[in-house]
Amino acid sequence: MTLVFAATPEEAALVTAWMVERIPHMGGGDFGPAVVAGVVRDGELAAGVAFHDWQEAARTLQVSIAGEGAWATRGVFRALFHYAFATAGAEKLWCHMRHDRPDVLKFNKRLGFRREATLRHHLGRGVHAVVASMMRNEWRKSPWYWEA
Repeated sequence: MTLVFAATPEEAALVTAWMVERIPHMGGGDFGPAVVAGVVRDGELAAGVAFHDWQEAARTLQVSIAGEGAWATRGVFRALFHYAFATAGAEKLWCHMRHDRPDVLKFNKRLGFRREATLRHHLGRGVHAVVASMMRNEWRKSPWYWEA
C-alpha cells in the first residue's frame, strides 16, 4: 500500500469523486477545500482520504475516509495521522460516521478515536451521525505516532 497525496486539482477531483460514490450521505457533493490522498494497491485506488473543514482558531480538522478491500496498514495510518497532527498542526482530528455501521464504529474505535456525540437525523431521516475524535496528545501515545 502506498499513500499518495493529490498533486493537482484534477487528481484531487478524481479521488474525491471515487470517495463520494462510496459515501452514501454525500449525495454527489464534495468536501469543499480539502487535502486529498489516495491509498494505492497494485496500481488501483483502494481508499481515499479527505482532510477538510479546517478551523484555524480551534485547530480542528475533519477527516473522511472511504475504502474497499484490504488497504488499512500501519504505514498508511501513521502517514495519515502524521499529516493531520504534525504537518497540518491539528490539535483535534475528528470524523463522523453512520450510526448503523457497527463495523465502521468498531474500526474507528480501534484506531483510537473516542466517541463524542450522536447527531440525530444528521445524515437523513433516521440516519444519525456518530462524531468521534482524537486529540494531539492521544495521537502521541498511540501506535500511529512517529517523528519524521
